[in-house]
Amino acid sequence: MIAAYENSKWEPVKWENDMHCAVKIQDKNQWRRGQIIRMVTDTLVEVLLYDVGVELVVNVDCLRKLQENLKTMGRLSLECSLVDIRPAGGSDKWTATACDCLSLYLTGAVATIILQVDSEENNTTWPLPVKIFCRDEKGERVDVSKYLIKKGLALRERRINKLDNSHSLSEKSLEVPLEQEDSVVTNCIKTNFDPDKKTADIISEQKVSEFQEEILEPRTARGYKPPAIPNMKVFEATVSCVGDDGTIFVVPKLSESELIKMTNEIQSNLKCLGLLEPYFWKKGEACAVRGSDTLWYRGKVMEVVGGAVRVQYLDHGFTEKIPQCHLYPILLYPDIPQFCIPCQLHNTTPVGNVWQPDAIEVLQQLLSKREVDIHIMKPRSDHDKKYEEEQWEIRFEELLSSETDTPLLPPYLSSSLPSPGELCAVQVKHVVSPNEVYICLDSIETCNHSNQHSDTDDSGVSGESESESLDEALQRVNKKVEALPPLTDFRTEMPCLAEYDDGLWYRAKIVSIKEFNPLSILVQFVDYGSTAKLTLNRLCQIPPHLMRYPARAIKVLLAGFKPPLRDLGETRIPYCPKWSMEALWAMIDCLQGKQLYAVSMAPAPEQIVTLYDEEQHPVHMPLVEMGLADKDE
Repeated sequence: MIAAYENSKWEPVKWENDMHCAVKIQDKNQWRRGQIIRMVTDTLVEVLLYDVGVELVVNVDCLRKLQENLKTMGRLSLECSLVDIRPAGGSDKWTATACDCLSLYLTGAVATIILQVDSEENNTTWPLPVKIFCRDEKGERVDVSKYLIKKGLALRERRINKLDNSHSLSEKSLEVPLEQEDSVVTNCIKTNFDPDKKTADIISEQKVSEFQEEILEPRTARGYKPPAIPNMKVFEATVSCVGDDGTIFVVPKLSESELIKMTNEIQSNLKCLGLLEPYFWKKGEACAVRGSDTLWYRGKVMEVVGGAVRVQYLDHGFTEKIPQCHLYPILLYPDIPQFCIPCQLHNTTPVGNVWQPDAIEVLQQLLSKREVDIHIMKPRSDHDKKYEEEQWEIRFEELLSSETDTPLLPPYLSSSLPSPGELCAVQVKHVVSPNEVYICLDSIETCNHSNQHSDTDDSGVSGESESESLDEALQRVNKKVEALPPLTDFRTEMPCLAEYDDGLWYRAKIVSIKEFNPLSILVQFVDYGSTAKLTLNRLCQIPPHLMRYPARAIKVLLAGFKPPLRDLGETRIPYCPKWSMEALWAMIDCLQGKQLYAVSMAPAPEQIVTLYDEEQHPVHMPLVEMGLADKDE
């Protein structure tokens, strides 16, 4: 590699994902074979050094095309994973502490690797499942998996083996003790983990002893009784949670004292259950659950995911993914029905027949931990006495009153640029990135008239005269803004009035809901292009007569330049990393306080223009001269 690339010179290459390359390691003055993982920016690339298994981000200056003769040799590193262990703490991802510990223990060490691959699988499992043994400071042979468990960074993982009998895995539970090995053919490989040293040859092929399996007796399927529905048309309840499928879980007020009493008795009687033997959980099985608050609850297994289990707290409704060691296969007070009742909104169907995350968040914000009146809309039927799932209606009549109703308005009219090739005077209102801005035509800015006349609207704000401009209309509205009703419809693109930082109210539209506690809305000021996150007290309904004026701000892309191929600026624009912050500030300096002219290059919807200053020079030329942008022919 050094002989092939030591005197090589950088040449521009259009790098793409998965391309092979030669990578220069600057601090070691070495060359390594690599493969492109992704393009971070036009000048930064994330690569995998597949001969040593290292990922890093480098500048394109450090990359060269990989010669064909260097592609013929296979990878010099093997990707492996330790078997029979899993991350501690209930997560399915390894912590940084565990990774650092493993790296410190193994890097540069000479170790023995035992491949845990069944001969029937033809060694196709990847990454390779392995056991690793190496010598510690005392020279003793140490199992790395046991070492991580001893440090509290990993837990034992059961491995299910294929049995040569008729027993069903769904009824039996198998354990693979960490002290023993699988009855599989394994390859022992002695490996030096120092990336600068070569891998040793295969030492031997051996067969390790069969494991002892511990099989628990099949258990009968038992569960808790379904919730008892109050025998009344309307009853008071507390909403405990809202599920991802739109199910609303409530606990009747009459049952709350009984629930508290039962919970206290469970904590008193369940001091210690002892160590649970290996157990094979089944979906739908009732159990006792030790929650994240260290208290015991009645639960049900919803899903088994690797070494973790997703359970539902039956008396509260919510679900949680927890380690299997927090479950116990016993029933707590099986004669007492579940306290939590699942409900559904009556005659309410989500858009697309699936509850979207934003709709669920609204329900959670609106209902969680609230006391509500439950109206049973479906009468009790004789053939269904369990009532595991029912449909309910939760009424909020005050939300339907005329005072809180927001009229449905059409979207704002759009301003249009002159025909392509025609020069027009403009002002830049907002800069998103060096080549994306919002402009306003000077003709609209200085002379915005309405040809229509309206009488006083319902809000008490009088209509504008035929010669009234948008600015004059907004001045009158600002004087009586207290009379305008609050905004209650937060759908995307909904027109509204929004309060800016200067204390004045301007035309805007809803972009999205940003937060729910407290409720915050992202809006865009349609006459300027800028956005802001506002609370509800800074939004109100827009008078209909203000909708007659077209939105002044026009979003355009600037032609004639593009991000530089080689940009040394370290600070990037977070939402547009292909540009540096230095380029953004330089463009703002080129635009601020100047009379500008635009020539349209392409019509809507993607409007592309070239901006010129008063001397008819392209405004982007200073960026090109400073090396912050390249010309785009």
